[in-house]
Amino acid sequence: MVIGIGGLLAACGYGAYSYKRRGAMSTSVFLMQFRVIAQGTAVGALTAGMLYHIYTNYINKPKNSAISAITKTNDH
Repeated sequence: MVIGIGGLLAACGYGAYSYKRRGAMSTSVFLMQFRVIAQGTAVGALTAGMLYHIYTNYINKPKNSAISAITKTNDH
């Protein structure tokens, strides 16, 4: 969560800096380009999270630990 908030603050800071230095570009065009960049970043972050989840749960399956073996109920 801290990384996400830090990324948000960095993106807002970069956007404010870029807005001041945009030159002759109109505000609507700048905001449209910034929106596309923000959406691409969000999709990339979601994809990375999904790939990490798939890797940890399906490819690199956790082994049965001693604790899970002890707490496992015996169904007769």
